[in-house]
Amino acid sequence: MNSKLKYDIVCFGPSDWWGRNPSCTTHIMQRLAGTNRVLYVNPFSSDLSGGLKKGIGTRILRKLKSLLKVIRKSQEGLYVFSPLFFPMQGRKWIDTCNNYLLRVQFWFLCRILRINQPVIWVENLRSADMLDWFKPSLVVYHVSDLFTECRYTANREALKRREQKILATSDLIICVSNQLYQRHLELHSNVHYIPHGVDFDAFHQAAISGEILPELKNTPKPIVGYFGTMTASNDIELLLYCARKLSNVSFVFAGQITAGNYNELLSLPNVFYLGMLPYEKIPHLCASFDVCMLQWKITEWIRNCNPLKLFEYMASGKPIVSVPIREVEENYSDLISVAATKEDFCKAIVWELENDNHPRSGARIEIARQHNWDNHVQLIDKLISENLSKENNRE
Repeated sequence: MNSKLKYDIVCFGPSDWWGRNPSCTTHIMQRLAGTNRVLYVNPFSSDLSGGLKKGIGTRILRKLKSLLKVIRKSQEGLYVFSPLFFPMQGRKWIDTCNNYLLRVQFWFLCRILRINQPVIWVENLRSADMLDWFKPSLVVYHVSDLFTECRYTANREALKRREQKILATSDLIICVSNQLYQRHLELHSNVHYIPHGVDFDAFHQAAISGEILPELKNTPKPIVGYFGTMTASNDIELLLYCARKLSNVSFVFAGQITAGNYNELLSLPNVFYLGMLPYEKIPHLCASFDVCMLQWKITEWIRNCNPLKLFEYMASGKPIVSVPIREVEENYSDLISVAATKEDFCKAIVWELENDNHPRSGARIEIARQHNWDNHVQLIDKLISENLSKENNRE
């Protein structure tokens, strides 16, 4: 390893690096690669027999394209690896086969890249079986969601067993929501709360420019919008109610539909679906909204989450209406309308359109500014360095 770099990081990522728009881990690893060397490992052993059925063909095709890349250098100091695996998990015989196959691949790759005793960043529970093999200098468990409630996996018991193993192995735990932080405080002695960040300049400058996304230039105002993967977890009934009730409002959605029946919603004359847009367009899409939405069915996953797009919305200064997500409700209810029913959600949209003002907008922008990704990654880097020093002093 280059002597100027501080340490190697092997990151077991939560989502495919090449698949969609950036995840929280994408933002973090891109910045950590500035002073460290990062090997990002795409998810492996996905349980395609469980969870979402709709769009499984698209998921498989997307994964095959990723596998063909094998290992690529995404930027200076950052490599992305797509390991081969059998697409099932939770059954002993196939987990054993996958573990052997994975360890052979990691053995070759670590020899080629000269990776020895790296910092392991865990954000994929399936990686639990790989931790001991690496002989890591430090294990960081980044809890960006309530992973044991993952809707893509049928075998929840396997997820829970793997998380218990990760918790027992981890030296440092970082949680993105206060709810996840409180949960893990009961399970581990070294837990820290660092919420998601935001590419502040991109979203704020897009809002300042006043430029409307070209795809929306002919869309009637006001525009209420959402961007992100569209699944059955989105409250489609709520969206239908609001779109029908507010026929003078344009509802705009951008993102891939992977589950749920959106046919009736998308057939409405005041609903506009843009499909999946590249990340470069998302800040201008957000700047084109008059109100931004966070509209999911309330489940344990959602109750404990901290939506990545929350600070992206805030950086644009736009008003926001949200379902009762604890992170939003407990921290920002004075700046964001929180509504528990479809009727109240609809009323909240109208209220935000009519009553939001510069002081509220400015306060949201300042909160987002404080949560710039660069600031957060500096905190993360400092935590890793401090914990590495403690581990070295013990030896």
